[in-house]
Formats: sequence, C-alpha cells, structure tokens
Amino acid sequence: MSPRPAWHGSTRKDTLPPDWPQRRERRLRADGYHCQHVREDTEQKCGAHANQVDHTGDRNDHRHEMLQSLCEYHHQQKSSAQGGDAAAARRRAARRRHPGITR
Repeated sequence: MSPRPAWHGSTRKDTLPPDWPQRRERRLRADGYHCQHVREDTEQKCGAHANQVDHTGDRNDHRHEMLQSLCEYHHQQKSSAQGGDAAAARRRAARRRHPGITR
C-alpha cells in the first residue's frame, strides 16, 4: 500500500481558480524559479529552486502580486506552521465550549 499524499482529503484544490496552472507558471517565471522566502538568519531570499507557489496573505486572493514562489522545503515549513496554528485554534475553541453543551 502506497502512502497517501499530504494533501489527501483536502478540499484546497477546489478553491483555486480554474486558471491556477497558468497563474502558478506566471509567478514561477516572474521569480525566475527562485524561492522568495526571506531567511531569518541572513535576511536574504533563500534563492533555491522553486517549484511551489503559495499565497502571501489571504489564501483566496489569487492576484499575481499576492503569490510567491517557494522551494519545496519552505513551502512545507509554511504549510506545517499553518496546520499547527489551525489545530491550536481548534483546541482553544474546544476548551471554551460550555461543558453542558453537547454536539
């Protein structure tokens, strides 16, 4: 049995515009296929080969200027951090529920 991809069960692809492949390619070309993540240790762009495109702000704002090219490593780091933040928010919300309320 092969492992499931990390995005298995995600509906994220359903929220991307139909022309996402063209938008993605345009952003990668504009960034010269170089990772735009700014490293904290050097305050310089990573510059590694970029093969991922991600949003810089609102995940539903697909304008060219709101996208950035990332290397696989930095895209995974960003996605992991966002997943951790979402899980923490769910835990906080669960603790705030009144004990007498059931789902």
